[in-house]
Amino acid sequence: MLARIFSTILLWAATLLAIAYFDSLGWAALIAILSAAALREALCIMRKMGLSPSGKIAQCSSAAIIAGAFFGMSIGAPLGGAIAFSLCSAASACLLIRDPRKELFSKTLLPTLAAVCAIPFMLQWLVVIGSSGSTRYGGIVLAIWILAAAKFSDVGAYVIGSAFGRHKMAPSISPKKTWEGAAGGVFSSAAVSAAIACGFSEILPPQFTPPVAALAGAAIGAVAILSDLLESIFKRAAGVKDSGAAIPGIGGALDLADSVLLSAPAGTFLLSAILLTL
Repeated sequence: MLARIFSTILLWAATLLAIAYFDSLGWAALIAILSAAALREALCIMRKMGLSPSGKIAQCSSAAIIAGAFFGMSIGAPLGGAIAFSLCSAASACLLIRDPRKELFSKTLLPTLAAVCAIPFMLQWLVVIGSSGSTRYGGIVLAIWILAAAKFSDVGAYVIGSAFGRHKMAPSISPKKTWEGAAGGVFSSAAVSAAIACGFSEILPPQFTPPVAALAGAAIGAVAILSDLLESIFKRAAGVKDSGAAIPGIGGALDLADSVLLSAPAGTFLLSAILLTL
């Protein structure tokens, strides 16, 4: 427990320092590092499942997607990361022209593209949001809001589930997760979202009021729980408990990013809906 708290404080401190000194570039660099580390662990897990994903293709694609998202926003093109993903997928598919073996397709190409789609392509939306905004830190605060809503869902679920958890959510997938913990996670996401909207109201869009933020945060919290469960299914299929041991009390980079993978695109969609309709 203490190791988890210490790691969490250290990670948030590093995030805030990177943003304070390098603005959106620092934020993009952090997401790139997280993406590369989580992708590496995911590929290792895939290899334990008998697959042969290409680390070089995956990491080059990850770098291209994050860079595409960041530099695309600098010229007003929010789909830069998506375009980079499409180009990387097409380039990877060219392998089939050279060697059209079924094993190359099923054991190398498909797992590689699946990992790239599940990790860097999902995380790049945090870069898109972080590089947007009409004020200096407006976009970054919104990106941090998505991240905080997802991670506080983890925290709330852990605390409430440990204290009051009685009804198992998915015992065959993640035995420790309970419905009480899930409710606590969603509430925590809503609470931190409202706090962010209230505390940074001067630099956030006027539509992003505390009540709206709380509702959107609750939705992200629910998505984060689903995202976490999907990662648990992936690890269980490979017979792995943690994706790594680099972060004391948390596990690996993939364990750190698991709840964010679906939350990042979901948060981007919610923000688009909020800003366009309110």
